[in-house]
Amino acid sequence: MSSRDTLSSIGAGLGSALLFLLVLTGNPLALLLSYFGHLPLFVIGLWRGPKSLLVAAIAACAALLLLGGPLPFTVFLVVIAGPATMLTRVALIMRADDSGKLAFIQPGIILAAMALAVAVMMIVILATVAADGLDIQGVIAHFLSTMYSEMGVPLTPDVQQIIVMFQTYFPAIAALSWYLMVLVNVMIAQAILVRAGKNLRPTPSLASLALPGWSLFAFALAGASIAFSDGNLAYIARNVAVVLAVPFLFQGLALVHGQAARWPQKRMILTVFYIVTVLSSWSFIAICGLGIVEHLIRLRGNQPMTRSNEEDR
Repeated sequence: MSSRDTLSSIGAGLGSALLFLLVLTGNPLALLLSYFGHLPLFVIGLWRGPKSLLVAAIAACAALLLLGGPLPFTVFLVVIAGPATMLTRVALIMRADDSGKLAFIQPGIILAAMALAVAVMMIVILATVAADGLDIQGVIAHFLSTMYSEMGVPLTPDVQQIIVMFQTYFPAIAALSWYLMVLVNVMIAQAILVRAGKNLRPTPSLASLALPGWSLFAFALAGASIAFSDGNLAYIARNVAVVLAVPFLFQGLALVHGQAARWPQKRMILTVFYIVTVLSSWSFIAICGLGIVEHLIRLRGNQPMTRSNEEDR
């Protein structure tokens, strides 16, 4: 690495650390900006490569350890630096495809692996709570009640009903918020680099996304565990199943994009589709189901159904 690359990496790391620390201010705008703590790391990693990202991550962690102490350092390492480093490293790996040509790892494999990693981490955390003989839902309900009280929100029957609703899937909601936050940061970083002509790998097409075979097995195992367990085990299995279903949401969206690309009105069709999706909470379940069906019988065949190869690129 040149001195210029090193300085760029250190700057990216310090920028990431600064965005992370904004959450401590309590300002709503600063809190929103803190969600982009991954962005500088992904930009430097997808531009300069994993070594530059490692330098950026070390710089950010060192700054947080000096300025904030062990707690901010640990949270940043686990939530931002570690995942960004591993994800970028995997995204830039090249291996031989079926035709023997070198190609980057398919995004479907990365999405499924991310979901599995989040699910495993969730199992470890929740199992640790359950090992102490505590009821997980009770712990989460107490946490949410305390949070609302500290925010000055009175615990009215309506608020208590919201707490009951959230506690059922709170681990999955928290995990998926992080999962989607990481994906959004990756997509923004890639878009910035593509516009600047600095990207190391091409932007994959959603219409060509395909999940690995083991992803359905993992989801089915979690689903079956719900039926054959109760108490804390059933609670963990239910939340894990929600996390492992998310890659099939993207698989369903891939099918929709592939089908829409067959028509001249592709953008209008997708606009209407996403409006309906946002307005209907049940649509997400339907799209996941569509993704599972696509995974099983490959409605798109070996290639996405498009009007031309160029339109999906």
